[in-house]
Amino acid sequence: MSPCRHRPDQRGVVLVLSLLVLLVMGIIATTVARTNQLQLHMAGNDEARIAALQQALAVADGIFARSANTLATGGVGHRNCLADTLDAGCDDHTLTLDQGVLPAVGDLNAAVLRLAPEEGRMPVLSEGAANSTVHYRVARFELQVVYDGTAGGTGRASLAQGVLVRFPHSARSGGGIP
Repeated sequence: MSPCRHRPDQRGVVLVLSLLVLLVMGIIATTVARTNQLQLHMAGNDEARIAALQQALAVADGIFARSANTLATGGVGHRNCLADTLDAGCDDHTLTLDQGVLPAVGDLNAAVLRLAPEEGRMPVLSEGAANSTVHYRVARFELQVVYDGTAGGTGRASLAQGVLVRFPHSARSGGGIP
């Protein structure tokens, strides 16, 4: 048998250093895990925000697709809302949408606001779009869409879009000379 040699100058320094290195690695691993979790939440919120914005844009396109939604009835400040909205600030509730455009989940509020009366002349057009035989008048509208799908996990979006709507207004179109 060989005698056990014990060195009196060793006092567990390697063990203490190993534990400190493990502690630092544990802190780094915890920080990385928390950062990844935060990035995952941020990506989910971004996805929900984009889904809500796409829904609001689809509603805006659906409203502009029907010419009856932007008729030049009422004066400046006339506000036309969706038929099933209970907004007290609306003058009419005659906005209509196709069933495919309506969101399956969430609250939708949309209104078309008349900003300006018909103007005497339409703004300057490109040569290809200009037509000298028929005069047009223009009315300016603003579409306001608020979609809240937070209950269904899709986020919330608010959208305001301006649009100029042209109306034929000349002797040839039956509207008289501008």
